[in-house]
Amino acid sequence: MHEAIERALEHLRARGEPSAVLLIDVEHPAGAGEHVLTALAERLAATLTHDDLVARFGGDVLVAVVRHVADETAAYEVATRLQLALESAPRDGECPHISIGCSLVRAQDTSVDAVVARADAAMYAARNKASRDARPGGDCSPESERSELVEAAFERSSVEDFDVYYQPIADLACGSVAAVEAILRWEHPDLGTIAPSEFLPIAERHGQIVTLGRSVIEKACAQTVRWGPTRDGHPLRTCVNISPAQIADPAFVDDVQTALEHSGATACQLAFELTEETIAAAPAGVLQALVDVRIELIFDHAGTTVPSQTHVAGGPIAMIKLDRSFVASSDSGEGRAAALAQAAKLARSLELPAVAKGVETLDQLSMVRDHELPFAQGYLFSRPQSAPMVERLVLAERPFASLLAPRPAWLDLPHSGDEPAVEVGAPSGSPTRDEPVVVIGAPDVP
Repeated sequence: MHEAIERALEHLRARGEPSAVLLIDVEHPAGAGEHVLTALAERLAATLTHDDLVARFGGDVLVAVVRHVADETAAYEVATRLQLALESAPRDGECPHISIGCSLVRAQDTSVDAVVARADAAMYAARNKASRDARPGGDCSPESERSELVEAAFERSSVEDFDVYYQPIADLACGSVAAVEAILRWEHPDLGTIAPSEFLPIAERHGQIVTLGRSVIEKACAQTVRWGPTRDGHPLRTCVNISPAQIADPAFVDDVQTALEHSGATACQLAFELTEETIAAAPAGVLQALVDVRIELIFDHAGTTVPSQTHVAGGPIAMIKLDRSFVASSDSGEGRAAALAQAAKLARSLELPAVAKGVETLDQLSMVRDHELPFAQGYLFSRPQSAPMVERLVLAERPFASLLAPRPAWLDLPHSGDEPAVEVGAPSGSPTRDEPVVVIGAPDVP
């Protein structure tokens, strides 16, 4: 099988000849012998061509490497044909249940394992869907199918399949990058972009949230060192979101220290964003231990909940991030800036600097500045981007200064019918060679 897929990759890259890999799960009745699987394998081989391969993948799973499968539609047709052939094969006793997962061989595949992993995830999803459909009232909605596919893909993923993107936080005093937030991203070859809201609950159920969180800290520290100081000479700080399960892990502080030592980063280059739930889950002394080594702690989603007074006013919390709903709610309705004003008041009462999240328009930025909030983050400044893409902002000098500059009056075009006559450089006497008369928009001058 391995050699057949390698040849398929070579043929695709050299001549553009497509192929597909199909994994076939056979759930046969209890007591059925090996002869059932052998008979089904022979049936598969008879259905395919001499260019194709049928093998035993392991256990009760067969694999077929099928040549000349151009696209997903063709792959689905092959899978349907094979399933019909297997289900119609003459045999004694109860019919086995067949679940087939398919993956096209792609030119960008770096290994045979990548192709097989996609087919394996698709087979797992097909098996789960069949089990769900067999239950009364099974949910067959597209959302449910997507959830099954994401869960199957997650079970066959590793931490290296997840990327860390970065979103700048703008200093509204000068327009420079004050810090960046590290954001976990998953780009799946078949499912596309999988949002954290989809895969993080799965990671929690599978007990992998601590592993993922540790990986984000390690990658963020290493990347921050690669960037070095910003153009204004200040060390860049990277903010990482910490989950309740992660901070409750007994090895959390040791993991952070190890990441700093291995990357060469200093603790002052790292900040942790904590929700109220995360703060509540922190064992005694952990927050103070982080502060003692100069890791900055940021209270996230402030305004929807308020941090305990034991964590502010001289406590470990050094900054707050206002929930994005305050900026969004200021866009419409009566008292459009009331919510943002209340959030800004909260920041002042806590005597902490605040970051306004979710700033997407110039009007929102104007309101944030009107309330004297020192920092802002949102799509107006930059979307989350890969490290090489965000580097141009990190290493630029005051990249957001133009957004903070006052709007020149001449950019505001006059309304129709309000076009004044403007004379520029019209002297009182007769024009001379050194003093030309320039008249703009004077309707009475021929």
